[in-house]
Amino acid sequence: MPSLPTGQIVAGSYLRFLRQSRGLTLATVCGLLGLSHTAMRGVESGSRPLTWHQAETLLAGPYRVPEHKREGFARLLHGTASHLENEQPPAHVITDSSTGWQDRLAALQHRADAGRVVDRLFPEFLRTPGYTALLDTAPDPSSPQITYPTSIGAPGTLVVLEESALLSPYGGPAIFAEQLQGLLTAVRLGHIRIRILPLDALDHGEIARVTEIRLPGGTLLYAIPDMCGVTYHSGVPAEERLGEVLRRVTKAALSAAESQTYVQRTLDAALAGAPLRFF
Repeated sequence: MPSLPTGQIVAGSYLRFLRQSRGLTLATVCGLLGLSHTAMRGVESGSRPLTWHQAETLLAGPYRVPEHKREGFARLLHGTASHLENEQPPAHVITDSSTGWQDRLAALQHRADAGRVVDRLFPEFLRTPGYTALLDTAPDPSSPQITYPTSIGAPGTLVVLEESALLSPYGGPAIFAEQLQGLLTAVRLGHIRIRILPLDALDHGEIARVTEIRLPGGTLLYAIPDMCGVTYHSGVPAEERLGEVLRRVTKAALSAAESQTYVQRTLDAALAGAPLRFF
């Protein structure tokens, strides 16, 4: 069976998240669009396309998404469209760089059954408010305010952090200690599993910031965000190329016990003003 079109999955997950966050039932939405429950479930799962007119009816109406946030959303409804100019990407690759792409990525993360993250920095869903304020600009007050989940997908999401994330005390000891304490709390509550990748473990030039998102039904998406947007990869090519990178990175990382000890020692050292590296 071919993979579902990535763009439809992103669009459907976002529509489902907005519906639920606005407290609307599936029956209400079906009544507005004249669709059956089965058809709308297909839209929200990414297996059925939705016309732009239907999407605009929801986004501009009960979902209350500002006009500038709706720009470019139509591209996602047809699976293989892209924001890249003068280039036709493969069907299993799509770039979402229109306003609100962070919200759509968060909607996918909320929906995931499981996930695996490799990052040089603490990913968004693990950042404390003080730490986030140092890295991000102020949010747009007119946009839908999406709260990042405490974990990506099901409890036990694996987060592989490059060691450099523990060697950069952004904001000074107090904010950095708050960030590390939040990380340890997420681990102890079972929201995530943590693995630290030592600086000398691999050729880090091959490691991109990658999130592997396993959706209901088993579909795998690989998301690679940057400052301007996020590129999604799906299908066999992504599982062979990006999946293999994540497997090598995970294998090279410290064990879960060693990683948790490293974070705790870093927290203690940050508070004491001592050197941070121990491995």
